[in-house]
Amino acid sequence: MPKGAEAWGLDGRALTSPALPPEVEDDRRGKLASARAALQRAPQDRDRWIWVGRRLGYLGRYREAIAIYTEALDRWPEDPFLLRHRGHRYLSIRAFDDAVDDLTAAARACRRVPDEVEPDGLPVPGRPPHSSLHFNVFYHLALARFVQGEMQEAVDAWLRCLACSDDDESRVAVTHWLWCARMRSGDPAGAAATVQGVTADMDVVENTAYHRLCLLYKGALTRDQLVVGAGSSGAAMRFGLAHYALVLGDREQGEAALRSLAADPGWASFGVIAAEAEVARGFATQRARGPR
Repeated sequence: MPKGAEAWGLDGRALTSPALPPEVEDDRRGKLASARAALQRAPQDRDRWIWVGRRLGYLGRYREAIAIYTEALDRWPEDPFLLRHRGHRYLSIRAFDDAVDDLTAAARACRRVPDEVEPDGLPVPGRPPHSSLHFNVFYHLALARFVQGEMQEAVDAWLRCLACSDDDESRVAVTHWLWCARMRSGDPAGAAATVQGVTADMDVVENTAYHRLCLLYKGALTRDQLVVGAGSSGAAMRFGLAHYALVLGDREQGEAALRSLAADPGWASFGVIAAEAEVARGFATQRARGPR
């Protein structure tokens, strides 16, 4: 792999993490240094390994994060927290089979571990943490299945994820992807039923792109009422709109929009990963294999 690259894209491109604004980079480097110091003081604390991996991920250093989680898993085999975080980063670098392996193992381990809310690494001011271990395991497992074109398996995992969702932020994120997977698995009636419970007055601050997309799918908003923002939220909106066009008749527009999104420099966002996988699958529901 070329120096500085973190992954191979599904089209064979070497993917390098975009530069962060200097003040963001400095803040995240400082927090990584603190996490490493904390780990050095207490290497027997599994959570400190997780935080080093998370801080590396926020800097776009995904392979180093995977190495940290792998070293920790040597100490705590089959730990669901470690498996879920490593599975997430395998998704980031397009190692989809490895992601499925880790997240499936994490799902098995969750049968023995009570669910608990995970702390936010990049918190939104005024919003308490809301995603949980079980939610994150099934959310990322479902996404890994989706990008591989395994739509029914994605539906099954997102339904289990929805059962773990007890707040509106989580519900709209899962509902968006579940609608997409049901449409692609040939179940438009199930997709329509999926979004019936979504309303305009839901308590959503972070996942506004998913919320508004769900209202579009429901028919409560029109395409012209949706605005594409920046960053990962913008990528989520772009994927949702392109996929909406793909499955509801304007295939040419949908495919063109997905090709454009697949080339976006913010390649670690789920919207870009999903678009890249669609292009690699030829926009069909067939298996897309990432590098191992």
